[in-house]
Amino acid sequence: GADLSLERRFNNGYGFRASYTLGESRDQAPEHLAASSGRPQNGRDLSSWEGPSDFDVRHRFVGSFVAELPFGAGRRWATSGPAAAVLGGWTLSGIYTARSGLPFTVTQSSNNVGQGATGLPNLVGDPEGERTVEKWFNTAAFEAVPSGTFGNAGRNIVRGPRYATFDTSLQRRFPIRGSVNATLRWDVFNVTNRANFGLPNRNVGSGNIGTITSLAGDGRIMQFALRIEF
Repeated sequence: GADLSLERRFNNGYGFRASYTLGESRDQAPEHLAASSGRPQNGRDLSSWEGPSDFDVRHRFVGSFVAELPFGAGRRWATSGPAAAVLGGWTLSGIYTARSGLPFTVTQSSNNVGQGATGLPNLVGDPEGERTVEKWFNTAAFEAVPSGTFGNAGRNIVRGPRYATFDTSLQRRFPIRGSVNATLRWDVFNVTNRANFGLPNRNVGSGNIGTITSLAGDGRIMQFALRIEF
């Protein structure tokens, strides 16, 4: 793996940081909290279950910033009067996060290879597909096998949709009296209201195999907060 970052420490009213990570994680077991691969179909040959970890993210980028808006006393614009009173003192911050898709395993629920084990189909073609909500991967590349047969499709050989979101916060601190202050804050999560899709249905034999029916994150959410400090 590799990590690259660029940072400007907060000075003269603004600062930012950008980082990129190239990574790879492989194992022979599902991730306990968010497994997408299940248990090995052949408990006597764990090497056949080796593949990308359920949490494996190959590419990840995070960029963040914080900036004092250029209004009010000592700033560039609206340095006095009502405009300074309304616009001055605000701080804007944000963070953008993007990553490549998570891996998943195409399974065959009708393939009973043992209690608790995950039955697989055979891989007979290129699994890369249209990458649409209606058909994310090439479902014709997977062929059902007779129950009790170890399929050769492999674990976590297909990737799901990528994820990206941009969150912002606008806040201002107001002195009230003495050591008493109030902070007004407006947070917006997923500013662009981007639809981040979850993993597709991946069970061979299912009527909606390859179709995405879930989201991996919320739509745009806003919240306002007022905090009193004393």
